[in-house]
Order: sequence, then structure tokens, then C-alpha cells
Amino acid sequence: MDIFSTIFGSDANDVRRSHVKNLVSIALADGLLTDEEWQLLVFIASKLGLSEEEIKVIKNNPESVNFTSPKSYEDRVQQIEDLVAVITIDHDINSNEIDLCKKISLKLDVLPQIVDSIISSRR
Repeated sequence: MDIFSTIFGSDANDVRRSHVKNLVSIALADGLLTDEEWQLLVFIASKLGLSEEEIKVIKNNPESVNFTSPKSYEDRVQQIEDLVAVITIDHDINSNEIDLCKKISLKLDVLPQIVDSIISSRR
């Protein structure tokens, strides 16, 4: 494997792990990780190529994962859509979850109003 593949592969893995860390943080923002939230986390992580065991490692060691934003706007918006899916799956949307989702949105360089828009479209 050449150096470029190594670098870009690592970057993509960092983005995926960062996304899962954000999803876990959102799921835990209300102090409770429901079965529905966990199953959705597993589903999204599997689409990203991460195992349930890797989610557990990230959940138990969140400080080991640095925030890494996707390069494309579409990928950043997809991450926010995934975050909203996690906070709405249990039909109990907590203000802490919304606040954290908006903070992550800002870190992703996307206006936080998109969170409200996505939530409204799911109702």
C-alpha cells in the first residue's frame, strides 16, 4: 500500500470513528441509552464499516477519538441526519440532545437551524 492510500484511509477511518463518537454522545445526552438507540448506533456503524465491538470501545474511551469532520458538505449534513435519527428514535426528544446536536452541527460547519428542520421533517 502506498503512502497516499495509508493517509487517506486513515483519514476516512478517523471520520467514521468521530461520527460514531458523536452518535454515542447524542445517545447518552439524556442519561439513558435505550435499546432502540443502541440498535440504530449498531446499524449506522455497520454501514460505516465499524463493528459493535468498536462502538463499545469508542463508548468506553471517547477521549481516544478526536473530532474529525468530513470534507464534503453532503457528508456533514448526513452526519447531522444520523444524529437526529438517534435522538428521535425513542420518541422522547430531550433538550440536552438537541443542544448537543446543534453544537456538533456548528463543529461540522453547518448552521444549527438544520437540526430543527430535520426534526420537523421527521414528525
